[in-house]
Amino acid sequence: MVLNETIHNWINCWSSSLDEGYYTSDEEQAASWNKRAESFGKDVEEERQRKKNSDFFNLLEEAGFNPVGSRILDIGCGPGTLSIPLAQAGADVTSLDISSGMLDRLKEVAVRDNLSITPVECSWWTADIDTLGFRNSFDLVIASFTPGIKDVETFDRMVACSRRFCYYSNFIRKDPAKIPCEIYTRILDTIPRDNIFASGFLYPFMYLYTLGFHPIVKITHKSEGRDQNPEEAAQKAIDFLSLRQVLTEENKEKIREYYRNSSINGMYHTQSEIYKAMMIWSALENGIV
Repeated sequence: MVLNETIHNWINCWSSSLDEGYYTSDEEQAASWNKRAESFGKDVEEERQRKKNSDFFNLLEEAGFNPVGSRILDIGCGPGTLSIPLAQAGADVTSLDISSGMLDRLKEVAVRDNLSITPVECSWWTADIDTLGFRNSFDLVIASFTPGIKDVETFDRMVACSRRFCYYSNFIRKDPAKIPCEIYTRILDTIPRDNIFASGFLYPFMYLYTLGFHPIVKITHKSEGRDQNPEEAAQKAIDFLSLRQVLTEENKEKIREYYRNSSINGMYHTQSEIYKAMMIWSALENGIV
């Protein structure tokens, strides 16, 4: 496929936006996610998760995709947020993640409920889809809010695994940023670049559009107020920041102190405006495969 000037310019725009400081080695990423594996996603309310799953399956139905009997690849599957309901719906799911801890949680449910799920411990950044036997092998490939898709190369790799449909979701905007600006400027003495995923949807969508694809897009907005124990809030901030950089024990204690001092009546309150988007498209629509 010959890329025109518009596509080249958009690829350059996407590449120049990357925060290379975030993308540490596979080993560091795996270690960081393994630390978070036990608690990751467990604080999501059951009703909220049902709504998210309903939106996801409604979009699949709108695109004309039926999970029953299909082969699905879930990139960055985590503890199985989408892999499990897809398998429950009758799909044969290959669930890929860099974290063995996340996959352990997934395998526990898969074995207990006798689900057709094949876990694969692998980094999508360095995955060889031919060695894995993934190329053009799945009816649906999904990548939902995962750092595994970080650039054009990892995005194209995802699409190349599909023989029918692809699904992608990410943040459009989140205000305020996940980590308070003061932690960067006062404690870490750096410039905040916390919104690494804030444009995580825009770049893949515009890349598809310039290639001639026409995905079905759904955008959601949520205003969320939340009270947290300051120690728990601080630990989540430390875990998130540790994905990007090595924090000294002194810095970790200063972060904990920040959350304690910012709490009222023993609770740390946040109020967020969150915009998310998901899209699904035919992988063969413009011959990229």
